[in-house]
Amino acid sequence: MSFPYHAVPDGSATLPHHYVTMMVAALVPLLIIWDNHPRREPWIVLCGVLSGLVGFLLIWPRYPRIGASLTLAANGTVLLAPLRPGWREWPRRHAVAVVIAGLVAADDSLQHALGWVTPIDWAWKAGGRAALVRIFKMVAGAV
Repeated sequence: MSFPYHAVPDGSATLPHHYVTMMVAALVPLLIIWDNHPRREPWIVLCGVLSGLVGFLLIWPRYPRIGASLTLAANGTVLLAPLRPGWREWPRRHAVAVVIAGLVAADDSLQHALGWVTPIDWAWKAGGRAALVRIFKMVAGAV
């Protein structure tokens, strides 16, 4: 097996991937913490989010091994940083939101980098996409 499993994730890094969506979503609790505690900024998570987005969107399509490695390392940083003792003084719900966003993002990054069958991608391919299309058609027909 080669690394990464996909030279370019799903043929284009600019498609709507749940890695990108969740990394951007992780910025919301991060910025709330930053606003409430201006002298204790969560730099590690911010660096993880930004380097992950750069690795996935900009580097992976041209240099797959470097981009996939950076994406996986950044995703690990986003997942583990809220577990550090410094996060104990901030509300737990923000740390939980960052970790959940990191887990959903890991579903996509692990699937594209290592070729593992991950739960969200499996559900999407096993009929989730078709069900979503049917729901949108029903809603559009009702309007």
